[in-house]
Amino acid sequence: MEANSREELIKQLKDTQMEVEKLLFSIKQNSTQGRDYFVEAGNQLADRLFDLRTNKDVKINSLRSKSTDLINKKEKFFKDYAAFCADPIGFTKRREADAAKVEKRGGARKGAGRKSLGIKKSVTITLSQERWDAIDNLIKNGIFKSYPDYFRHLDSKD
Repeated sequence: MEANSREELIKQLKDTQMEVEKLLFSIKQNSTQGRDYFVEAGNQLADRLFDLRTNKDVKINSLRSKSTDLINKKEKFFKDYAAFCADPIGFTKRREADAAKVEKRGGARKGAGRKSLGIKKSVTITLSQERWDAIDNLIKNGIFKSYPDYFRHLDSKD
């Protein structure tokens, strides 16, 4: 069901929030290992649903987009909890393995990224239009990659 009006979206968010909170109550009654993960995730999802539902300043397109995102997260949350209930140990192991994979990639690492060519300083240069056209032609013809490349070349002649 596609909700079009603000009122329909707010009702859909409220119903989704209620579903999340019902499952959360059920999770809190369950004392199996891994419960804390679902309590925290459920609380965050319910809070985000409530915040979006009560925020009157959100434009309708943004509300639609955020509603869809949160409702999809609710579906994943319910699916994950069902998988957890079916196999708590296996689910916990898979979640820990997934977390370990993510931690190994990305983020700031020593030596990562593009190496600096030097110290950066902003400069404004005034040249005649003919001179700029000549530089543009050099770049367009592939002799230089960019303005900085052209000016670095001039500097290297010294």
